[in-house]
Amino acid sequence: MYAQILIAASLVIAGYYDVKERAVADIVWIPGAAGVVLAFVLLPASTEFLLVRLALIGGIGLIFAKYGSIGEADAIAFVIAASDPYPISPIPIFLASGVTALLHIGYLYFSGSVGKSKIISLEQFRSEAKWIPKAIVSGDARSAVDKNVNISREEVEKSASRDSKIEVQYGVPTVTYVAVGYLAYIVYMVLFHLQLLMSLA
Repeated sequence: MYAQILIAASLVIAGYYDVKERAVADIVWIPGAAGVVLAFVLLPASTEFLLVRLALIGGIGLIFAKYGSIGEADAIAFVIAASDPYPISPIPIFLASGVTALLHIGYLYFSGSVGKSKIISLEQFRSEAKWIPKAIVSGDARSAVDKNVNISREEVEKSASRDSKIEVQYGVPTVTYVAVGYLAYIVYMVLFHLQLLMSLA
């Protein structure tokens, strides 16, 4: 259970910063990384299984992050969550994460926050981390920024002038969805499979 506590700590802290800043400092992942190591140390019989799982999910996350479909922190959150030592844990974790995401995105859609681009001031863009930039608008000119979410914000900071407007879309807090999914999994295990949870790393 110690591994799960460390993993949960990283994900909860990361989820908080993803909502607040849409950015997660590398130091936040240290407890989670320690939890992964602990799972390998305390459950050596599961080493090969965990390695295959982490390689598969980590590889998928790396590909999506490389092409900018998800943020780097999102990919790390997937790997940390998938390192839970219970063999079928990724299924309930990612299922709960997906349900959380659908509910939140559905709410945002019906409230008008997602589903279409918006034009906001550079000042608002800088003060609100929730926006993913699509283009810099200067007068009648529109210059698209890189589609890679990991570098598009930096591109705006580097290229936009003071009077520029920014075309944006709402950036959902994916790490937070994973954190909620992991906590839901832990609560489920505590309520219905406490002995099994206690027997894990």
